[in-house]
Amino acid sequence: MSAPTMEAVKAETLVEPAFFERLSRRVANVHGLGIGEARAIADQTLAYLAAAAQKKPGTGALSPSPTVDQGVHCFLEYTEPYDAFFASHGWPKVHHHPWDEQSKTYESAGVVIPRTLKAIKDAGYKVVPALWVTSHLDCSDDSDGKPSDPPPCGDHG
Repeated sequence: MSAPTMEAVKAETLVEPAFFERLSRRVANVHGLGIGEARAIADQTLAYLAAAAQKKPGTGALSPSPTVDQGVHCFLEYTEPYDAFFASHGWPKVHHHPWDEQSKTYESAGVVIPRTLKAIKDAGYKVVPALWVTSHLDCSDDSDGKPSDPPPCGDHG
């Protein structure tokens, strides 16, 4: 007998519908996008942040694609809801760290994005593949899950 499988859900279910719409409108307005694309970005932002908050030590850096990072930056502008998002689920806050340290070598998108997508799927959330296509990254959650490591970009805070 095989183990039951859980169907992936949209990460937008992690926040109140009214806030999801507010965040989506912010993404649309700031980046000049249609509301449908902005909603998809907002959903993937929440999926990325949920996965990053729940990742196991030693997993390695997770990072939003540049497209999804647009949503991360918009969410960060809502400081109280951003903090409440993590607190309400009992997760550690995901900080955002730009990959701009000249003396540090960062992993490639070809390594980090597949790891990030696996973490999102393993956390039970749907992935919108078109929003994760990239050849470069600008940030991540942290380098390997150890708080003392030099921070990359995805983990804003």
